[in-house]
Amino acid sequence: MHAIPSQVALPKRKTMTSPGNGATRWRTEYFGIMGGGKVLPEPQAFLIEMTENDTILPHFHEVDQFQVFVSGSGKVGRSDVMVPLTVHYADRYTGYGPIDAGPQGYSYFTLRAHTDSGPVYLHKPGYREKLQPSRKRHFSAQVALSTEPVLKHRKDVSVEVVTEQTQKYDDGLQAELVRAGADMSFTGPDPKQSGGQYYLVVNGNITYKNEKFDKWSVFFAEPTDPAVNFSSGSDGC
Repeated sequence: MHAIPSQVALPKRKTMTSPGNGATRWRTEYFGIMGGGKVLPEPQAFLIEMTENDTILPHFHEVDQFQVFVSGSGKVGRSDVMVPLTVHYADRYTGYGPIDAGPQGYSYFTLRAHTDSGPVYLHKPGYREKLQPSRKRHFSAQVALSTEPVLKHRKDVSVEVVTEQTQKYDDGLQAELVRAGADMSFTGPDPKQSGGQYYLVVNGNITYKNEKFDKWSVFFAEPTDPAVNFSSGSDGC
């Protein structure tokens, strides 16, 4: 089980230079390594914080990935302006973008079960030779977060499917939002039949193995790990 509290990860935030357009952004590593040049079996998770009106050019990756937009506002491709919380998914070898940040910037987590070799930009020569067959799935969905008092005073735990688009797939692709009130326990599904499971705290905080994990903490359960069990904090999660 990989578990990184945000209060440990965020102080290590660093500036980076985009390989696509040379822009400066902030990057916080959670799991994995940056730009290894080849696909690796280890999970990879990081937070990108774009500057105002920045653009990430269209590209694809060699691994499947989820992105969760958690702060600011912007657009992905031809979508309408999206605000937190937006969940985006793209299959391996599936081009998407651009990602356009608004005047207040745009921040998102990238969550991958395997470490990617690096982006392949569609404006650079030779990208077609790197394409391989895939399902080419690419979609996003917006989710309303609970206000603090509503979350804190929930009477039960709910699990909501983020997008109905995932229901038609036979490989278990799924994204869910768990809402829990104050001091409640939750056990996730068994990861054994999956390619791994990510948990991202987007509101409140949780306790896992007697350790507190604040908002923007990240977990990854390997297929060999037991089901994840945690307790929500006094404000819910």
